[in-house]
Amino acid sequence: MFYKNLLLFACIALSGCGFSPMNKLSNQLMISEKTSQISISNIPNYEGYLLKQQLEDNLNPQKTSVQKKYILTVYLKAPTYTDQSIQGDNFASRETARIHAKYQLKEIETGEIVLQDTTSATGAYNIVKEPYATNVAKNKLKENLIQIISDNITVRIISFFKTKEDISESKTDTN
Repeated sequence: MFYKNLLLFACIALSGCGFSPMNKLSNQLMISEKTSQISISNIPNYEGYLLKQQLEDNLNPQKTSVQKKYILTVYLKAPTYTDQSIQGDNFASRETARIHAKYQLKEIETGEIVLQDTTSATGAYNIVKEPYATNVAKNKLKENLIQIISDNITVRIISFFKTKEDISESKTDTN
């Protein structure tokens, strides 16, 4: 009985707070149209190439060809590695990797920076005696970290457009 009351209270509380999940955007088509208007600058290095491809897949999944109104520039730092779990023979059996990215979204027409932020991702992999297995684990971790950074940037951009849409709707409602 207690759990039923708790569930009912939670439903009532969430319905009145204005909570709107990101994956249930009120006008997802409009967000998709906005994000497809973003051109992504080239990002140097292999990690940059992976990040650009993932951002293009996230921001324009239908691959629609529209006039670009925004340009996204991402500055991706090279991964940094830190030895972890050092054994008695000074052999590190685990390594932590961190990738940091700074990005800005700029209107092409005005040159105004409308969104600027940073994001980073951290992960770890095991170092084993076989160099091939360690290299595979290291590369897979880099790909996973790039995916996390891509998702972070995508969510932030969608949130920006959603907030911008909500502000414009509230201005038209008050007029």
